[in-house]
Amino acid sequence: MSDVDHGAKETRRGWSAPSVWARTDSFGRNSVKQLIVPASTFQRVVGVDGRLQVGNNYGRWPAATPDSPLSRDLLWAQLPLGAQADDVVSRATWNVPVTVPRVAPAEVTERYRDAIGFTEGGPETPGLRSPQLGALHAVLGYWTTKRMTPATVVMPTGTGKTETMLALLVAARPERLLVLVPSDSLREQVAAKFETLGVLQELGIVSASALRPTVGRLLHGFTATETATAFAQACNVIVATPSALNACATDALEAFLGACSHLFIDEAHHVAARTWSEVRQAFDQKPVVQFTATPFREDGKHLQGRSIYSFPLREAQAQGYFSSINYTAVIDFDDVDQALAQQSVARLRTDLAAGHDHVLMARVRGIDRAKAILPLYEAIAPDLAPVIINSQMPKVHQRDALKALHERTSRIIVCVNMLGEGFDLPALKIAAVHDPQKSLGVTLQFIGRFARTSTSGSFGEASMFVARTEIEADKRLRELYAEDSDWNLILRNLTEAAVEEQQAVSDFEEGFTSLPEEVTLRSLLPKMSTVVYRAPSKRWEPQHIVDFFGEENLLTSPIGLNADAGVGWCVVERRTEVRWGDLKTIEEVSYQLYVLYFDRDHQLLYINNSANDGVFEDLAAAVLGPGAERFTGSTVYRVMADIERLVPTNVGVLDAHDQFRRFSMHVGSDVTASFSQAEAGTKSQTNISGGGYRNGEHVSISASLKGRIWSHATATSLKHWRDWCDTIGEKLLDDTISIDKVIGQFILPESLTGRPEGVLLAAEWPWLLHTLQADHVRLSYQEKIHEAVYTDLVPDTESTTGPFRFTVKTGSWQVTYEATVERGRLRYRCTGEEEITVVRPRSELPLSDWLNDNGLLLILDDDRIIEGDLLYKPTWDRPPFDPSQLTPLDWAGTTLTVESQTMDKLADSIQFRAIADLKAETEPWDIIIDDDGNGEIADVVALRLDHEGLLIRLVHCKYSRGVAPGARVADLYEVCGQAQKSIIWRRSDLRPFFRALEARARQKQRRTGVSPFEVGDIKKLYELQDKALVLRRRMEMVIVQPGLSASKATTQQLDLLASTQAYLKTTINAPLAVWCSG
Repeated sequence: MSDVDHGAKETRRGWSAPSVWARTDSFGRNSVKQLIVPASTFQRVVGVDGRLQVGNNYGRWPAATPDSPLSRDLLWAQLPLGAQADDVVSRATWNVPVTVPRVAPAEVTERYRDAIGFTEGGPETPGLRSPQLGALHAVLGYWTTKRMTPATVVMPTGTGKTETMLALLVAARPERLLVLVPSDSLREQVAAKFETLGVLQELGIVSASALRPTVGRLLHGFTATETATAFAQACNVIVATPSALNACATDALEAFLGACSHLFIDEAHHVAARTWSEVRQAFDQKPVVQFTATPFREDGKHLQGRSIYSFPLREAQAQGYFSSINYTAVIDFDDVDQALAQQSVARLRTDLAAGHDHVLMARVRGIDRAKAILPLYEAIAPDLAPVIINSQMPKVHQRDALKALHERTSRIIVCVNMLGEGFDLPALKIAAVHDPQKSLGVTLQFIGRFARTSTSGSFGEASMFVARTEIEADKRLRELYAEDSDWNLILRNLTEAAVEEQQAVSDFEEGFTSLPEEVTLRSLLPKMSTVVYRAPSKRWEPQHIVDFFGEENLLTSPIGLNADAGVGWCVVERRTEVRWGDLKTIEEVSYQLYVLYFDRDHQLLYINNSANDGVFEDLAAAVLGPGAERFTGSTVYRVMADIERLVPTNVGVLDAHDQFRRFSMHVGSDVTASFSQAEAGTKSQTNISGGGYRNGEHVSISASLKGRIWSHATATSLKHWRDWCDTIGEKLLDDTISIDKVIGQFILPESLTGRPEGVLLAAEWPWLLHTLQADHVRLSYQEKIHEAVYTDLVPDTESTTGPFRFTVKTGSWQVTYEATVERGRLRYRCTGEEEITVVRPRSELPLSDWLNDNGLLLILDDDRIIEGDLLYKPTWDRPPFDPSQLTPLDWAGTTLTVESQTMDKLADSIQFRAIADLKAETEPWDIIIDDDGNGEIADVVALRLDHEGLLIRLVHCKYSRGVAPGARVADLYEVCGQAQKSIIWRRSDLRPFFRALEARARQKQRRTGVSPFEVGDIKKLYELQDKALVLRRRMEMVIVQPGLSASKATTQQLDLLASTQAYLKTTINAPLAVWCSG
């Protein structure tokens, strides 16, 4: 299907003539071209005032026969001898003068007056498609408002975005249009379209009187201002890439952009790039239109600008512009690349057998991957001649590969981030995605390459085969790549949801009835900070902001104001004496942003100031009137409510009696002193910053007695800041929150003066290792290398004093280490015969050095932890462990000293029995995995979906130190440590958990040849991980220790269990179960 609707056309015999171009000029190696006569067919000779002419939808030109020629200095059609008016001729040539001059850009623009018909095409009538016509009207209508906010037009792939630009060129008649595109290939494609006006004249949408524009391609940067200006003035349209603009000298670029009157941005989701944004800002007071097939910007931020038109994807599919997509998630536990290649090639053969002229593209992330994947296709389909293409290949080899595709001597191409925007091959209908993209915007653009429809060949529906090898970070991608997803539905939903989100921000920004010219709204990125006032009424007077600061002190006039949203902002100029000298002739000038938000429903005023240096009582009074009350004192600490295991990071203390040390700031372990001083009766905390857990998620917040509340985040927009303020206000107004309880729940860190007495229950690698690729930090010992996260840190639970001792253990080796406290810091050293080496991508060093730089998290008994050389111990009274919560089991047939079932599935092992009990539960588990091994998440991991969401149960087994159950506390030390250590897998979202679980399962099967799945399989695991991050997640811990006797449990054992239970409850809200003996 072409880019507009053809309707019915009469076909007549005629003659074809080649194109005729005007003189091509170059300005600094940048060409300027104008097409005078497009290559086309002329059906009939026309007589006008006794003179012959030829004509069609592109125009009319003089014609003559050999016996009556025209001047050789003119452009005319030479007809066969004897031709006359109303003849249909079959052959002719052009008389082309030595030089064909270009038509002046102004004359071209004038010829566009009333040259386009606003007609919607149909089966019988050629015309614009409905999305093109809608976008054309939307842009022209928007421009009548004289608003210079960039207009965003969303048109799905295949609806004719470029033809819409051409229609706007003719309808709006811009003096000089700059079209910004992201790549060289797209520059060539778009420029070629503008040179011919696409199919608009061919179908009669644009009249024959219109001339083709003079089009410039900016390939190289300008150094001279004069050359840049001359190039621009020679053109009607200039097509450029950001890289070409970036190559211009500053003055030359400024002159060039200044000569352009309008800006079109194609593929606008790229606009986050610095050069793109700078160019758009240069058009701040000129018309700008952003065209995109997807409203998702690559960096995830708001596209900015005003969304004025969005054609729904569902309509594009219904009207046949965007084909249906057959999606297959390829999941294979052994070799997903091989399975993906086989399935996609099988679909290609099926399509070819059905008469479809299809081509397959295999997408990989890098050149090395492409080289590894190509042999798979060569082995599976040698008759389809697979080829490879990447940007580092010589150009001639790239051309050869593309030629093979176009000529169909090859049907398969392995590609590295090419053949995307700007590549047009309708036969590209099958995608084998070995390495999925991580950005939704790029993914949707990629899909669009395959979903284009065309009437120029025999093409069927698009097919996408995607390898599922890891969990996607973007929840929208998880939904898209789910095994049973309906892409035709999900693509519509994702696109429409994105449009709605963009529209919400656009509506908020559009709600500003006044905006200054000096600073753009979209450039504002306030810190998450505020002072809050209670208003005496539901009325505020934001216009009084001007009177308060004085118009002469405002950089921005008028102030920005959105009355409906209750938001106003301004930038104030401050002049002060310089601080480095006594000078009267020089002033220090600074600019401060003020943002005010009035929540009318709750009568709250929020004030944000970029300098964070005041409480703004006079400003609040100016806009609210008398009676405004600032939230101050301990009330502000309500914002810290519901945060568990709250740890202060810094605390300010005011001493009412000590005039020499009135205020002090405390950080690290020193915060403990700030709390004890405050309890002395003469001191109080003036500000507190802290972090902890809320609903199992880590959060941080700060507040001061003066009323300032802040976090260290930066808002992505004013709307983002406004939404954050609403969450703060909800806490401040909650009178049920007890400040004493908030303050009392802080865990106060203590400096290490020596090894704290007690048992080391567990040691844990820094969490950062779990968020990196597994091979980022590897451990090498005696030429055997293991990833650090897949090694065990086994504590010595025998000692309660002296150095902390632990063993770094793998299936190949084990090495002992110890940590001692020296001058308040933990210092690690190897106590084995040979040191382990840490292998990183670019360096190697001894593990002891790495540990001294990075440390470990040490978990002690009595609910204590050591992290960052600080000891953390809760201060609240911990409830005792209720012995009735112990679950005694009958261990007949189980050897209490055999923990692991191993690959032999030992039926008398503790792990085998635990798995059997899980399988026997009334509510079945979707997944049960044997994860036993070094670096395990747990001995057994069980998952299931229920009416509350996703339940994860981590089962930790431990053998008995005696052949019979008893009261040995040593039986619990290590297994309790393992349970407490497991909280890392509930941090933030579950991506690291699923990534590690899958990687360990694959590794275990490769190593043992035995599947670790006791229930379920890899497909079910992917299904759960797809749903995990959009469902409520709960985690349960189970300790399995048959050596513990419920009837003989000692106070020491119960206290250890109580400590573990409290730690799990407060950090991740996980219950603890204990399976033991009677």
